[in-house]
Amino acid sequence: MTTDSTKLVEAIIKAHAAEMHGGRSTERPVITLSRDYGSGGREIAQELARHLAVPVYDKKLLDAVVERSGADPHLLAQLDEKTRGFWDRWIVSMLSGENLLDDNYRRHLVKVVLGILNTGHGGIIVGRGAHLILAQQNVFRVRIIASLETCAERIAHKREISLEEARQEVTRVNEGRSQFIQDVFKQRLDEPNAFDLTINTDHLSKYEEVAEIIIFAMQYHHRNIS
Repeated sequence: MTTDSTKLVEAIIKAHAAEMHGGRSTERPVITLSRDYGSGGREIAQELARHLAVPVYDKKLLDAVVERSGADPHLLAQLDEKTRGFWDRWIVSMLSGENLLDDNYRRHLVKVVLGILNTGHGGIIVGRGAHLILAQQNVFRVRIIASLETCAERIAHKREISLEEARQEVTRVNEGRSQFIQDVFKQRLDEPNAFDLTINTDHLSKYEEVAEIIIFAMQYHHRNIS
């Protein structure tokens, strides 16, 4: 397991221990960020993390922790204890005629994401359906999109491949992300009502400015629901 994923596991367990002893973590914001491949989502996540002084939790990190939670009884016990109330509410809100609990990966993923929320450390959770898992929580859910041509041009430049190769790569990755959400959560990735803010980066290439827009919108959103 990577150093970053080890730190996340430790943070979840420490947060649980602090609660057991009456301690409280300073609550920091949590943003879920869903993105098209080539839209600049990864860079925007890093800018948000820098502005807000919170960590980024990406696919690789989440999958590493999910894998460990399935094999580590101690960690799984901590997740079960920390997320029990959230887990019950998630089941009620997401269960719609199909058993979403059969798959171990899905169950552990939900508990890991809820565990991140409960650390109080905040963070930018990239992909993995976090916007659906945390739909009923006090988080800000963002989707970053761009046209196929814009995404392909960025990927072609970044990876030094032809534009046609980049188009195929963007299409393949985006289809894979959509299929993941469909397979795991029985939902559409591009459902607009699942997000608090959607930003098209076709003409917004300065990712620091996009991050500032997201933070402003998040603060406005939280003021109006508090």
